[in-house]
Amino acid sequence: MSGQPVERVRFAIRRLNQKGLTRQRRTNQVMLAAGLDLIAMKHFVDNNEVAALGKIIAKGKESDVYEVISESGELFALKMFRLGRTSFRAVRRKRREPLGEVHSWIARNYTAARREFAALKRLEGVTRNVPRALAFNRHALLLEELLGVRLSEKPPLRSPSELLRQILDAVRGAYMEARIVNGDLSEYNVLTDGKKAWLIDWPQWVIVSGANANDLLKRDVSSLTRFFLRAYGVKAGEEKAYRYVMGKEERLPIRRERSSASG
Repeated sequence: MSGQPVERVRFAIRRLNQKGLTRQRRTNQVMLAAGLDLIAMKHFVDNNEVAALGKIIAKGKESDVYEVISESGELFALKMFRLGRTSFRAVRRKRREPLGEVHSWIARNYTAARREFAALKRLEGVTRNVPRALAFNRHALLLEELLGVRLSEKPPLRSPSELLRQILDAVRGAYMEARIVNGDLSEYNVLTDGKKAWLIDWPQWVIVSGANANDLLKRDVSSLTRFFLRAYGVKAGEEKAYRYVMGKEERLPIRRERSSASG
């Protein structure tokens, strides 16, 4: 298919195997995670979106995030999805990994990147409390870099009650204007610099007309309000907060219950 001499193709395949980018499985070649990463990276480089790879920003169960630099010196974040991380990488070790199973892990990561990109594009103009998405390719998503830490680390906040309001306003905007629900929102996928919050990780979003959308929304709101009460002594009230993000309440009283060393 390539039109290249057979020996040249065999030489290239041997080199890819040696570098851990592909692995032979019987008469086939299977793509490994590192190979997929490089193909996606090449796409962004060819499009003049990325010029250099920097440090790793975050490593999680479902994705790795790297700092990347553009030709003009701007800093961005490159998110590589790792859904099914163990199975995805186990291809290197297992001699009889079914090719269909390998493909399913890759397809899941492709879908996650595509879905998160779609969600962030829907949220553009609705709220500034989500990262800006620039592009995606295969399992990788190019985002603006956010200088913050996860809320789960309980960082000092200038105003915990104001930050909770920011977050709930973003959830409200997503529900009422973009017509979507995150579906897996908690302190682990909120970033903050102490003054502003950003809601990250959107591959599992659902539309508001979905069968379980309201249950997922209620769980999102419950996770956030309980965390702020536990970590910062800020009370919004789960039911009132839920009605607020759905647009059934115009105002949401939020008060500080007690002093907190985290705040």
